[in-house]
Amino acid sequence: MTTQRRQTPRLRSLLGARALFTQKRATLDCVVRNISDGGALIVVPDTVLLPAEFELEIAQRQCCYRAHVRWRTGTHIGVSFESETVPETASPAETDVAMRLRMAERDNARMKSRIQQLTEAG
Repeated sequence: MTTQRRQTPRLRSLLGARALFTQKRATLDCVVRNISDGGALIVVPDTVLLPAEFELEIAQRQCCYRAHVRWRTGTHIGVSFESETVPETASPAETDVAMRLRMAERDNARMKSRIQQLTEAG
């Protein structure tokens, strides 16, 4: 028996989706096999190397999730979602600005943490 580490239960699904990365210039069609509020299992056609972070656009749900790769096994990839989702009805410019803002805030937090580490060590 395996131990369930997920915070929210996953529901079986068969949803067509697209992984968007490299500032939305590259896309990869995939299938969502199970999904929850916290993450999903996606299946890609080949053992493609997706970046550690990308956007997962699911047209049937009319939303786009910021996904983080948690594990990979061949063509199966387990991802977790950031808590907020971006509605697909938002304009591409709004979606891009929101994504860039989140990434800038994350980078800022990482730099602050690194500065604190360096000041404590020195």
